[in-house]
Amino acid sequence: MQLNQEIESLTESFASKQMEIFRWLHQHPELAYHEVETGQYIKKYLEELPGFDVLYPVAKTGSKAVLHGDKPGVAVAIRADMDALPVKEETGLPYASKAKTSYNGNETDVAHVCGHDANTAIALGTATILSKLKENIKGSVVFLFQPAEEGAPTGMDGGALTMVKEGVLKDPEVKAVLGLHANNTCYPGQVMVREGATHASQDSIFIRIIGEQAHGSQPWSGKDPIVAGASLINSLQTLISREVDLQKGAAVITVGYFWGGIKVNIIPEGADMGLTVRSLNKDNRDILVKRIKELAELKADMHGCKAKVIFGQHYPLNINNEELYQNLLPTIEQVAHPENVLYYLSSTKSEDFSYFSQKVPSLYMYYGAAPLNKPISESKPNHHPEFMVDEAALKFATGLECNLVLDLLENPEKLP
Repeated sequence: MQLNQEIESLTESFASKQMEIFRWLHQHPELAYHEVETGQYIKKYLEELPGFDVLYPVAKTGSKAVLHGDKPGVAVAIRADMDALPVKEETGLPYASKAKTSYNGNETDVAHVCGHDANTAIALGTATILSKLKENIKGSVVFLFQPAEEGAPTGMDGGALTMVKEGVLKDPEVKAVLGLHANNTCYPGQVMVREGATHASQDSIFIRIIGEQAHGSQPWSGKDPIVAGASLINSLQTLISREVDLQKGAAVITVGYFWGGIKVNIIPEGADMGLTVRSLNKDNRDILVKRIKELAELKADMHGCKAKVIFGQHYPLNINNEELYQNLLPTIEQVAHPENVLYYLSSTKSEDFSYFSQKVPSLYMYYGAAPLNKPISESKPNHHPEFMVDEAALKFATGLECNLVLDLLENPEKLP
């Protein structure tokens, strides 16, 4: 039996157990750096597989597991993110999440509405299959189960950066990282992949405008931070339309919140706003970050106020290595068939997988997860309360992941 046929047979026989794993993860969602049950479940599962060295905890709640093949060779890594979101699930599935937790001081529902439960179940499936093929493996496979992809609590680094800082790409020295993620714009059996920039850089920026409190009937006796902030919001969009070269790549500034005051007849002492800034070009990103600070201070000063600008979490631009893309494309087409391999446009969404791609050649791709019984137009996107993963995606993506890893280990000349 050829190796790809053996992988197909093994994934088929594992499908029932994999569905059980997926549903357990789905019913036990946890927010960034609180993936305690998830992390312990993954650790216990991996320790029961033959041939694995498991390091836990990594990056607070994550794991690094290394499968050493029976033959010498290089090391290739697989990344699986595992955190959930503060969203109430509305899928109506019999295994829907009913979890609740505290988030920013408030009780909230928690659900896997981005598919990280599927990403993790797939990586555990790949670990299971490859452990049965250990005698065929040249080198090592490193599994990175990453917390906090959806954004870390204020003042903390995200999961990928924390893992990199803790040295997960060393011992063994990882030569490439692969990342697969659920996507509901295509069906199970389909793959979305591209070379070059895949995800925009992301910067969270917080601006506090400090004015002088006054009675709402006598605005001239104070300094109004609301007016200063409104003026700033209107001007921010001109940075996109007039100051960055959009021929180099898309850029976005979104003001996610703007608030100040508690009573209609009081001009407040201060006002706060929070921005997300996205760019598909590093030069444009640098311009935007610099000019937002300058513009905030200028607009505040024009209205007799002051501005305090705080730079929060940053994700770099994610880049798929072009040589790795070209070398692995034939394998992707062999597993999925060419008509099911879709080329996608760069996204203004962000992904902290970029911290891995900055360090070693990497390839990030999407596997189709849209429900097979619905048209794509009715499939809800990631982060929607009705987002769901068709379980047929699990087996396919596991087979794809296994084939890609073994291709690189068997043919290290394909590594950049």
